[in-house]
Amino acid sequence: MGRLCRIVAAGVLAVALSIALASSAASADHEVRAGDTLWGIAQLYDVTVDELVKLNGIPNPQLILPGQLIKLPGGGDSQAAPAAAAAELEYIVQPGDTLSAIAVHFDMSVEELSVAGQISDVHLIVPGQRLKVRAPAPAPGGAPRHPPDDPELEAMIDQLATAEGVDPGLVKAIAWTESGWQQGIVSSAGAVGFMQLTPVTITWLEQDVFGHELNEDVSAYDNVKMGARFLRILIAATGDEDRALAAYYQGYGVTASGKMYEETKRYIEIVRAVKQRYWP
Repeated sequence: MGRLCRIVAAGVLAVALSIALASSAASADHEVRAGDTLWGIAQLYDVTVDELVKLNGIPNPQLILPGQLIKLPGGGDSQAAPAAAAAELEYIVQPGDTLSAIAVHFDMSVEELSVAGQISDVHLIVPGQRLKVRAPAPAPGGAPRHPPDDPELEAMIDQLATAEGVDPGLVKAIAWTESGWQQGIVSSAGAVGFMQLTPVTITWLEQDVFGHELNEDVSAYDNVKMGARFLRILIAATGDEDRALAAYYQGYGVTASGKMYEETKRYIEIVRAVKQRYWP
C-alpha cells in the first residue's frame, strides 16, 4: 500500500460534500449528493445526526446515497437551508495533472481553482498538492450529468476489466459512480481513487490476492486493476452481479448474511443507470 493511502488511512484527510438543494428557504428536504455524510448534512442545517436518524428512520448512519431525500427537523421553518449552497471537496493533484484539465472536469475556471487553492502560479502545481473543487451536479436519478470523455482512461479500464473477465461497462460504471474517474478523490473513510477502495480491502488484496504492494493511491492503473479483481472475486462469491455490487458497497459479510440495505439497493440502481446510459 502506498504512502499516501497510509497517511489517509491514519485520518489526515477528511473529504466532505455538503450541498443544499432546496428550491427555497421553505424546503424541508435535503437531496444527498455524492460524498455527502450524515454528519456533514447535520452541520449544514444546524441539527444533530441523531435527529436526522430518528426523523428519517435511517438504519445505518454511515450509509446514505446520492439522490436520497433527507427530511429536516422543523419542516419549513427558518432552520431550512438556503437554496443551492456550493459543493466542495478536496482533490489531490496527481502526476501529469494540469490545472486546466482539473478545471474542465469539475466545471470550474482556472481562476476559481487558483483562488480556492491559493495558487500563486497557475502553471505550477505539484503531485500531492490539495485543491478545493466542487462536484458537478448529478442528473435526476443520481447518475452524473456529464458523460465520461477520456478515451485513454476508457481503454485502460477496458483492458483491465477484460483481463479479469468482468464486464468493462460495469467496471466503468462503478468507477464513474464512485469517483467520477478521479484518482485524487479520497473519502472521509479513507477510500481512494477511481474505485474508492477502502484501506481494509486494499490491505487484503495486496496481502492475500496479489501477494505484493500496488500503488493504488497514486496510480489509476493499479487502482482499477485492484477494483476489477475485487469485483471478479465478489461475482464469483455471490454468483450474481447485483449481489456483487451490493457486496462492493455494503460489504461481503453483510451481503452473505442475506441483508440488503435500502441504501444499497439505491446504489445498485444508480450503477445500473450509469451503465445503461453510457455503456449499454
